[in-house]
Amino acid sequence: MLRRFDSHKCSDVKFWVIAAIKEEEHYPPDQMWEDEPAGEYAYEERLRRIKFLKKHGNANLNALFVARRLESYERKHRCLSGACPECGRLFQRWFVRRSERFIDQHINKNERELVVTTIVPCDAIIPPRQLSSFNIINLQRRLKYALEKAKIPDALGGIDFSFNEDREGKYQPVWSVHFHLITSRESKKAFGKNLRECFLKSDVVRCPVQIKPFENGAYGRSYALKMNFRRRIGYHEIKNKNGKIRKCRNTSSDKLRAAERLELYTYLDKTGLADRVIFRGGKPVVNSSRVKIQQC
Repeated sequence: MLRRFDSHKCSDVKFWVIAAIKEEEHYPPDQMWEDEPAGEYAYEERLRRIKFLKKHGNANLNALFVARRLESYERKHRCLSGACPECGRLFQRWFVRRSERFIDQHINKNERELVVTTIVPCDAIIPPRQLSSFNIINLQRRLKYALEKAKIPDALGGIDFSFNEDREGKYQPVWSVHFHLITSRESKKAFGKNLRECFLKSDVVRCPVQIKPFENGAYGRSYALKMNFRRRIGYHEIKNKNGKIRKCRNTSSDKLRAAERLELYTYLDKTGLADRVIFRGGKPVVNSSRVKIQQC
């Protein structure tokens, strides 16, 4: 019989995350947004990850630790690992459910325009096999300092991961740790200018700040806190528009390779779920059996 894994003793687990996942368990498992993975998929994916991590456990003790943690998962005793697809699914659903009201009441106000902003910091570009040394807490601190400087009072979102490479080998493959933020703006020009002064371009990060209009829908909120991660492959594309030929940059996506999955799963387990959520002007508050995002 497996020894029960005591998730409450793990430093990556926060009390409000435990409460949020427990709360979400009581809601019907109906699909909340388009293309949301079903509970059955998350269950099968957890089994696949356990098998994969055990396969690499002889050479990587961290992988074996994560495998045992995922294996201890039970309906009334969640493993609460940041690498668990079932816990991650419940946590993402809680975020989608509870963020709607906070966005409507505190971010979408005073006739400001709702936007989703993707930020790729140059100092969060990590070479392969070095992700384990990356400090996600410091990344959060630097983001909040930049948002303060850019005069953005309220925002909600998450930290995302991708493994980026160039099809033609123009740069070495890297991990990109980046943000998806739901916020609002008054002036389009000032908003973008302020953020781009904080997050600069580089040879690898050609466009560190992308801003798009946002509607407060379930799919958009789910994308802000993603639980599935991909490999992004950059390439140059020739486009012919109205007889004008131009060269532009584009990307395609693919599954992570085995080495990349192994590195990411062990890092996600160490980091946990709580530190991947970005609260600016709000915080999670446990009230009885519910966890709400309240203004602070």
